[in-house]
Amino acid sequence: ASDKEWLRLRKSKVWDENSVREWHSVKEDARKRNKKVHVGRVFEICVEKNSELPVGNPNRKYKSRAVFQGNEVRDEYNEYAIFGELSSSPATIEAAKAVDCYGLLPGHTIFASDGEQACAQANLRGAETWVRIPPEQWPKSWKGRYTDPVVRLIKALYGHPDSGGYWEQHCGRIVKKQG
Repeated sequence: ASDKEWLRLRKSKVWDENSVREWHSVKEDARKRNKKVHVGRVFEICVEKNSELPVGNPNRKYKSRAVFQGNEVRDEYNEYAIFGELSSSPATIEAAKAVDCYGLLPGHTIFASDGEQACAQANLRGAETWVRIPPEQWPKSWKGRYTDPVVRLIKALYGHPDSGGYWEQHCGRIVKKQG
């Protein structure tokens, strides 16, 4: 599950591993150019779904997600990062129940689905953001060469304070394009 998740994120080019630099170099450069940059950490969550099912049941499986630690984002001066409060509006329970009710009416049908790596489809905008990848996920070429490597975050990874808002904008553009 872990290997699958990291491979998916790399294939989706969520970050640019060719942009690797030491964090001290990125922040010194930003200070010299009076440019705002952010740095955060990517970490992994791994769970066993449907663990209550008997061993061997095909619905019992591990699921992994690599996410951005949005509560600990710093800027080039090591101050907490400030975001423009671009927010998303997740559906409320009341809204979901209203849709369910509509779907139960004669002649009506509803469908639900989850976007595949939804937030990671949208480009990240705002302050240039760099991420620390866990050492066990570093490419072999980084080992012994870097002490605090960071790479540019390109996509709105889950956990980033503005990722939901960027996803909504991205999704809205696609829906409007479809008419």
